[in-house]
Amino acid sequence: MYRKKLKKIIYVLRLTGTFLLILNSGFYQVVLAQDSETVSTSVTVGNSAPSFTVTPFETPESSGTSPTDVGEQVTFQARGSDSNGDSYYLAICKGTGITANNNSQPTCTAGAWCVSDPTASGEDATCSHTALQGDAESNDWVAYVCDHNGASACSGLSTGSGDTGSPFKVNHPPILNTINNTVGVGGTDPGHTVTWTTNSSTLDNDEDTVADTITLVICKTAGLSGTACDGGVEDTYCSSSAVANNPSCSYQIPVGTADQSYSAYAYLFDNHGLGASANQETDSSYTVNNVAPVVSSVTVNGGSDITLTENTTTAVALTATITDNNGCSDLSSVIASLYRSDLGYSACDINAEDDDNNCYAEISCTEVVAGNTCVGGTDASVGYECTVNVQYHADPTTASTEYPDSTWKDTIKATDDDAVAHNLEVTTGVEMNTLIAFDVTASIGYGNLSVGQTNDMSSTTTIVTATGNVGLDQELSGTNMCTDYPGCAGSTIAVGSQKWALSSATGYGGATALTGIADEAELNCLKTTSSGTPQTKSTYWGLLIPDGTPPGTFTGENTITAKLGETANW
Repeated sequence: MYRKKLKKIIYVLRLTGTFLLILNSGFYQVVLAQDSETVSTSVTVGNSAPSFTVTPFETPESSGTSPTDVGEQVTFQARGSDSNGDSYYLAICKGTGITANNNSQPTCTAGAWCVSDPTASGEDATCSHTALQGDAESNDWVAYVCDHNGASACSGLSTGSGDTGSPFKVNHPPILNTINNTVGVGGTDPGHTVTWTTNSSTLDNDEDTVADTITLVICKTAGLSGTACDGGVEDTYCSSSAVANNPSCSYQIPVGTADQSYSAYAYLFDNHGLGASANQETDSSYTVNNVAPVVSSVTVNGGSDITLTENTTTAVALTATITDNNGCSDLSSVIASLYRSDLGYSACDINAEDDDNNCYAEISCTEVVAGNTCVGGTDASVGYECTVNVQYHADPTTASTEYPDSTWKDTIKATDDDAVAHNLEVTTGVEMNTLIAFDVTASIGYGNLSVGQTNDMSSTTTIVTATGNVGLDQELSGTNMCTDYPGCAGSTIAVGSQKWALSSATGYGGATALTGIADEAELNCLKTTSSGTPQTKSTYWGLLIPDGTPPGTFTGENTITAKLGETANW
């Protein structure tokens, strides 16, 4: 159409509908007719496939260095956008190819690892797959987003990128076929080593990283904290190094371990911290044998010769160290014997053989109160001391006695709670010193005598009682008797007027005159062998009142000295 400016020219154009366009010279004028009609419009808008706005990824990462354990989930996440505003599905397929299903989940051609629920356009979609024992170690995946539409469509594929992209990795539990230890049925002794061995392996090679390794952990009690015994170091026997297969580890049984069976729980882990699916927490117990206690460091009287006490007992200390590798608490009794060495322990190891002269058997011993005490647990060593109350007449072993070639020794015997015993004799004995001792009648009473008269010697005696450990002779001496003893300025009776004899049948005339110088008398008092019936011997005394002796009471002092008797007369 064109315009031409004319004064009174009118152009009439037919338009859709009915109206007139009147063009007057110099201006336009439109005049709308009264008749009108409606016009319909239409367009067909096609469905567009959604697309990824955030590429798919694994969360958390499932890679060779951080695989997904069997039984755990690998989650896939992505964000899709649909230009038609439809919700969409995230499909994680096992291979390429997908079929969209109208208003429903799509179908992966090679099978799906997982498909999400419908997700609003522009929102994140997720789906998860639980790793299965049957899954391969490395698993490819392909992701699509497909809309929820009556003419559903799917995007192009995506496999993500980097460690969070395809494939995802599955970590399979290691295989623990068997667990054994080297102790066996017969058990082993404290201080020995127990080793646990396995027939075990891993299914995963981790070809794209470092190959999987496995580690053996042996716990004292059942239970874990992560990949360690839940009681920590004190609850752990041993852990192996990380190896490709068949790990083993060893534990040295401490000295002092009680004799009994001990549980040992085996756990196998791979380097990703996944435990074995079978035979995990197997109790591979071992038995610690009972061992005999050992006696050492035996002493008698501290290594010093024994000096007895007249007419009573003397405490003699015996000591030893007892070591029980099942623990010092394992001991049930410690006893000692003290004896003359020529007899030997075999003749003095039971109470029936007790003889206060030469054998003190089965003396109870007690733990020392300070020093090497038993603190329990794995403490194996403890000191013991025993006190023997030795009678005063115990056989001497010094020169000029009946047993000069002997000494006194002790043996200490320790028995554990399984009635297993050990004994040890002291290496070097000690001498039992001679104890030359006696009790004697306190006075000699001659009675009332006249000048020229003697007393009855058979009834005037001193009695010697042997209160030491030897046979006795005696030495006799005396002083003049006088009325003002000990001054003796007045009347006296000479010492020689007193006589002594060793037989009641000896009269005054046959007796030996007393002098002021000690004179040995072969008393031959036997050695006491029983404190209940000590040996005694009498000496008989006589006195002749010389002519010219004035009346009065005369006193004096005689000295009786114990002397070691000849052994033939003990």
